[in-house]
Amino acid sequence: MSKRALLLAVVLAVGLTVAVVPGAVAQSGVTVDASGGTVNLGTETETRSVEITNDRNESVSVDVSSLSGISVDPDQRTVPAGTTETITLEIDGDDDAGGGTVTVSAGGSEDSFRVERLAIAGFEDEPLDVGDVLVGESASGDASIEELTGEETLSRVDATVVSTDPDADLGVSASGTAMNWNVYVDSGVEQHETLSWEVELVPNGNDEAARTVEVESRVIHPAEFGAVSLEDDLTFDEPRSSTSTITKTVDLEVENAGDLKLEVDRVTASASTRGLDVSVADQLDTIDGQSTETIELAVTANTGLSEGEYDVSGSISAADYSISDASYDGTVEIEHGTRLDISSRIDIGDVPIGEPERRSTTVGEALGYNDVNSLEITREEGPESWLTIEEAPSELAAGSSQAVVFQTAFDTDAELGTSYEWTYTVTGDGVEEQTVTVVASPVPLDLDPIRRDVSAYDGTVADQTVAMIDTMDERMRSNDVSSEDVTVILSYGSASSLYLESMTAAREHQSAGEYEAAQTEIVQAAAAYNTMTLYGDELEGEAFRDDSSEVTSAAESDLAAVISDQQAHYEERLESGSISLVAEATVQRQLARIVSLQGDDERAAALESNASSAFENYAEAVSDGERARQRAEETWTAMESEQFVTVAGQPLLLNPAEYDTYTERVDFMNAAYENATATFEEAGETGRAEAVATKHEERTSALQVTQWSLFGAIAVYAMLVIGIVLRTARGMYWYLRDARESVSGDFLV
Repeated sequence: MSKRALLLAVVLAVGLTVAVVPGAVAQSGVTVDASGGTVNLGTETETRSVEITNDRNESVSVDVSSLSGISVDPDQRTVPAGTTETITLEIDGDDDAGGGTVTVSAGGSEDSFRVERLAIAGFEDEPLDVGDVLVGESASGDASIEELTGEETLSRVDATVVSTDPDADLGVSASGTAMNWNVYVDSGVEQHETLSWEVELVPNGNDEAARTVEVESRVIHPAEFGAVSLEDDLTFDEPRSSTSTITKTVDLEVENAGDLKLEVDRVTASASTRGLDVSVADQLDTIDGQSTETIELAVTANTGLSEGEYDVSGSISAADYSISDASYDGTVEIEHGTRLDISSRIDIGDVPIGEPERRSTTVGEALGYNDVNSLEITREEGPESWLTIEEAPSELAAGSSQAVVFQTAFDTDAELGTSYEWTYTVTGDGVEEQTVTVVASPVPLDLDPIRRDVSAYDGTVADQTVAMIDTMDERMRSNDVSSEDVTVILSYGSASSLYLESMTAAREHQSAGEYEAAQTEIVQAAAAYNTMTLYGDELEGEAFRDDSSEVTSAAESDLAAVISDQQAHYEERLESGSISLVAEATVQRQLARIVSLQGDDERAAALESNASSAFENYAEAVSDGERARQRAEETWTAMESEQFVTVAGQPLLLNPAEYDTYTERVDFMNAAYENATATFEEAGETGRAEAVATKHEERTSALQVTQWSLFGAIAVYAMLVIGIVLRTARGMYWYLRDARESVSGDFLV
């Protein structure tokens, strides 16, 4: 190899090394030639040739960059090493894209050319919607044509329909930058069918910028009645007892199936069922296209109608007589309502602790059509304690009501001043659930009733008892008292009130001389006094004990005075010696009770023994009197059966031979009756004595008639005897006379 050839090889090697080593100085070796002037771009594709020479030993990439909206194809390719290529670029632009510069670069070299946009015609909104057109009718209008790129000016635009719709004709013409259009729709085209055409716009007479725009329209139909429906419910929700008819409104739904407004002229409605009347309550004026409006019908139904569906029919006509009337057949379903009637809130108010409070309300079926079964009142909220339902029905007859009784009873666990609330639900078959709220508040025990009772009397017992009640009231209101103390003071106050009442009554009876009535009151006062003493010992607190001691001391003194007066009365009666056996026994026993109340048990036992003896004497006397009465009655019975003849209920004695026996028996009977009467009077059985005396008088009156009947019988017997004697004497006379004549022969003369 020569030196020149060797030197050239070294130089090439160094050059290659520099080309591939990063950071080495690059040698271009690439040229880009995009000359040729400006490209005027309309709506068609334009081309531009670019020549690229690659003198390098490697291929280079060709990159094309352009502005937004302008597309260049291809935008990238490769030129092999050591070659020169001509690349044809196809240039397109969006209808609204403006012009700009397109740059072609390769291997560090670049060249560019200018793209200018021709005026492009179009509309603001595409496709162009020319609106609704009535079937069988035409419509016209105009649309403003705009220059879409924003860089050029429109001087004129040519518009031509290039594609038609088979169901409608479109005519267009351009004037300046406005396009006039006219659409005619054939008859029979379906409602809301979309019509479509294509219109070519050529701006400024430049065919390279011509573009096709789609134009649309919708077919509409005139107003016409569509569906008319009536299917509604009528619920009887008014009390059957208060009305014979129920009027409600039901909805008649009317559709305008067309697209234009429908003016309603007349609506009719009727029902074929007796007891059901239908009329138009709200006349409808217009119905917008493709809309459904409601016409209210007034339905008046007799409350005697049963549940079920009832037919309603009618018609609707439009103001435009070219629109056919619409008729309808619908139903109204009658339902019998059921409604519970109960107060939603029951305010029991303040309830004293320890004093149950009852409050009643009523639950009823208000409408009168259906019974309510499975009625339940259930507590949903509120404390588990203190409120109970004492009485509640489990079913209700239609239209009836029954009592519901709540009882509130607070104990000392309840907080004073708190309003407690309970919520109950009332449910039943076929009825809407009702809610009842019960409210009650615990307050200190109400001592006013006892205070009023005791305050009605005068004296130490009344005054000091009231003082004790006032003290307890103050302690309760400050919540400084136990439930046991409350119970004790209540019992003490009640006993004191009873004591005062009995003592007052006892004094009044004694003043009136009614000692037997006074005795009952004294015994009751003594029992009340003992109760006061018993509960007084259980009271806690010095103030209570002092007041109680003063009360019982005064009560004991007053009671002793009344007992002393009662004792004096009984002793005076015993000493008088003019009392009956039963009165003596009673006085002895009453005196024994009085002495016992004074604490003299020994004397009380002696008096009780005397009373028992007196009662024995009384019983013996009553027995003797009863035996005497029976003897008298037996004697009368013997006379009735053996001696008397009873005529019309009146005993008669007709046998004079019984006279002696009769008089003996009458004397014995009178003595027995008189003995019985006297014995009963001595025993104190005045009622029995009066009854025996009355019976004796009745017997005596009957015996008077009996005696007269005896005397009459004797007279009759005497007259009979005399008649017999006279008859016998006369017979003897005629016998003797006949005998003498037979002897003397005078009878032959």
